[in-house]
Amino acid sequence: MGPIPQAAPRTTVMNGARRSDRIPQRCSAGASRSTAGLVLLAAGVTAFAAVTPGPALADPALPITNVSGCPAVAGVFLPGTWETHADADETQPVGLLGPVATALAQQFGENFGFRFPAYAAEAFDGMAYSDSKATGVAAVRRVVGDFADRCPATKFVLAGYSQGADAVGDVAASIGCSGDPVAADRVLAVGLVADPKQGTAGGKLVGPSVDGQGIAGTRAGGFCGLSAVTAEICATKDKYCATNASEDPITAGIGHALTQSDDSTKIDPDPTQTDDLGHALSSDLSADKITDLPATVARLGTQAASGADPIALAESASDVSKTLQPLADLSTWVFNTPDAQKRLSEASDGSADKTAGSVLDALRRSDVNTALTVLSDIVSQSGEDHDRIGSAQDAQTAANALTPLTDSLSTTTSDSISQAARVLAVLKPSVVINQLVNVVSNGLSFAENVPSLSDVLGRMIGLLGDSGIDTAGKVSGLHDLFGQLNGLFEPLVKMAAGVDLHTASRLIAMIPDTTGTAQVVSAIVAVLANLDVMQLAQQVGQLQDKVWALAQTISSGGDLLAVGARLLDFIPTALGFATLALDTLTGKTTQPGGSGTSDLAGLSKSLTTKSDTNSSSGADAISKLLSEGSDVASFLLSGVHQGYDHYVVDSDGRTTVQWLTDWFGNRIRHVVGVV
Repeated sequence: MGPIPQAAPRTTVMNGARRSDRIPQRCSAGASRSTAGLVLLAAGVTAFAAVTPGPALADPALPITNVSGCPAVAGVFLPGTWETHADADETQPVGLLGPVATALAQQFGENFGFRFPAYAAEAFDGMAYSDSKATGVAAVRRVVGDFADRCPATKFVLAGYSQGADAVGDVAASIGCSGDPVAADRVLAVGLVADPKQGTAGGKLVGPSVDGQGIAGTRAGGFCGLSAVTAEICATKDKYCATNASEDPITAGIGHALTQSDDSTKIDPDPTQTDDLGHALSSDLSADKITDLPATVARLGTQAASGADPIALAESASDVSKTLQPLADLSTWVFNTPDAQKRLSEASDGSADKTAGSVLDALRRSDVNTALTVLSDIVSQSGEDHDRIGSAQDAQTAANALTPLTDSLSTTTSDSISQAARVLAVLKPSVVINQLVNVVSNGLSFAENVPSLSDVLGRMIGLLGDSGIDTAGKVSGLHDLFGQLNGLFEPLVKMAAGVDLHTASRLIAMIPDTTGTAQVVSAIVAVLANLDVMQLAQQVGQLQDKVWALAQTISSGGDLLAVGARLLDFIPTALGFATLALDTLTGKTTQPGGSGTSDLAGLSKSLTTKSDTNSSSGADAISKLLSEGSDVASFLLSGVHQGYDHYVVDSDGRTTVQWLTDWFGNRIRHVVGVV
């Protein structure tokens, strides 16, 4: 393709000198600001459409300036999530930073070369964010290290966006603080856009001020020797790079959990390790594989028809199976998850969610079990001595079994499939995160209600056993108390609807919340997970209906003796319920030798204490989180990161892309002296 149209590069002059030795000051408060949507988490996993690549370099190697074959300056640009992949052509500019590299190459010609390191660039869809980022760190270190070794005079400019900024920032910190993999004096400039560790000591924020720091925390050692040349750009409403941890500790905690790993340098993660939130919410479903599924199945069918050898068939069968199995697992999960069903079924026509729902519908019309069985047979028999006809027949059987799915995908545009695939790839984590918000929200509400519940149940027990209160008085009192119970139990019903509370408790416990609130909520949810919440709520409703019927009989002038007889039959059931419910709340039902963690009243009291002690922390912080994050998982498909190419960062009206291009260009001219 041809080059991206570019405005003429600008060299800003200040008092007769090029403005290149330092990062320019922020613009005034009145400067234009991005209106990127509010989101909760880590993710920063919103896809940018790939930027049209600039002119390809004449040689796969970087442009040369001398006989050693090395450029004066090498630019290393790491794209964001979904902007690249592990097998990408590193010589081609892509994503948000593509125009920056292209413009610099046009300005400096053979004096400047660039690379866009290939890495996984995934989050949830096939790989946990932390594992994907580790591949990015390794890729940047590889490219920088190769140049450093081969070209001892070459200087560097480094840039990263979103997940790419996370990785490049880590490498920059390593360079600045330890000279690894290259000495700090060889790096002219570092530009980090939407860095989840924004706020790291030494980094200079360019553009309007933001509230808080990156959702992943900061780099403990700072940027050290690269502090003076490290620029951070963060949109004012992008919580990925601007979260106030003191006001939103749970927001920051979840983000930290999703973006971190125990070993950030790990490049060959163990997929069986699910002891952190990021891994727990990740799936084996890759959006790229879903998009490629029709072609993969078609290849399998073609090979079957042409009598391809069993090994070739087995490779194709394995490719189909690796996509089909997690897709089938997702379909089953959606079928059993009302929130996921609702999201897809109520989506507007033409939307990516609607297309994703159509894909799952087509999958359900396919004979998936048959397809997976014969695909497994093909793979397992590839090394055995058997006839080709049998393998070919199995392959054709699998292709035929998947006809409804492949027909649906084949009649949908590639762009629509790609967008729907992205929805499917992140559907489970997005819904699960929303469910966690629901569980935390209603769990807190229920915890706040526990003292009132204990009081109401205690009064109910007293009322039922008080022989001095006549029938009408008891019915009236019970009617009022059951009405209160119904309202107090409502958050519990909302919390439990369509949610695996055991899983929710485990995931909430993974949130590294320093206030301890998340851990208490996790304990409360764990206790409730052992109760039949829906049966409990149903029992409250049934008892309330019986009391209501008694009250109606009395108010209509019915026979009080008959009402009294019905009340006598009702009292043992109501008393048993109230006593058991009160014992459950206070932990008296804990088995001997138990840990005592079933004391809901005690746990609820500890939440109240934390809220009083921490003021804006604890339960109050979660309440604020929930008010801001009602669409918590929308970050997965939202536009929070889209728009940085239009985000104005200074009073000259320059966007992120323009500012980085100008600043890198000025640094190259000033330090290297090339024109």
